[in-house]
Amino acid sequence: MSTYITAERISYFISVLQKNGKSFNTISAYSRNINKLVEFLKNSELSATQMINYKNWLYGRGFKKRTVNAYLAAANYFCEVMGWHGMKASLEPLDYDELQNHMDISIANYNKLLYTALQNNKERLAMMVQVLCHTDLRFCELGLLTTDILEKGYVEVTRRNKKIKIMIPVILIEDLNAYVRYKGIIKGIIFRTKNGSPVNRSNFCKDLKKICILAGIDENIGSIQRVKNVVLGSYPYHKLKYKN
Repeated sequence: MSTYITAERISYFISVLQKNGKSFNTISAYSRNINKLVEFLKNSELSATQMINYKNWLYGRGFKKRTVNAYLAAANYFCEVMGWHGMKASLEPLDYDELQNHMDISIANYNKLLYTALQNNKERLAMMVQVLCHTDLRFCELGLLTTDILEKGYVEVTRRNKKIKIMIPVILIEDLNAYVRYKGIIKGIIFRTKNGSPVNRSNFCKDLKKICILAGIDENIGSIQRVKNVVLGSYPYHKLKYKN
């Protein structure tokens, strides 16, 4: 069997992701990452050797270890779905300092980030950062956060084929209710685009990096998926203009 990555095989891969309950943002991320592999292959077949070359190619283009791992994880998953065993590339272990730099955010920087976002009319960005900082939700699960969830007080997510409940702190629910009222969101996904789709991770990261630069914060924080919890009670959201 050939190992060319065709449009039909990518479509099948996406259908498997949908069947497995992956979110819209997760599926979009996997699709983008697989297209990066297609860009590298240039119409040649995939092989174990090519996977190693792909890894080196990514580093050669200046991608950091965490980003390379994300591309390789998507490629490995694709190989698993296709049944192409023996082609998976090993992921690089992340250094402790690198993990901390991407996962932690100080209270001072957290406050700077939110205030700068609000000053630049990025209310949605500010609210999304709060949710990521104060809940165990991952970015790919934000599409599950709907107006109905605000009444329940928790989001039910599926991880490793198990359903778990992610609780939303009461003070955060109050802020989310203020946000949806301000945005005129009657029903459905809270963090949405103009056409009602969940916010795309790449657009979120681009906006976050811009605000980080304006706030004088290391812009690399824009590549994070989750942020380590800062101390509850440090919310500056009570100063939001639409709460006055």
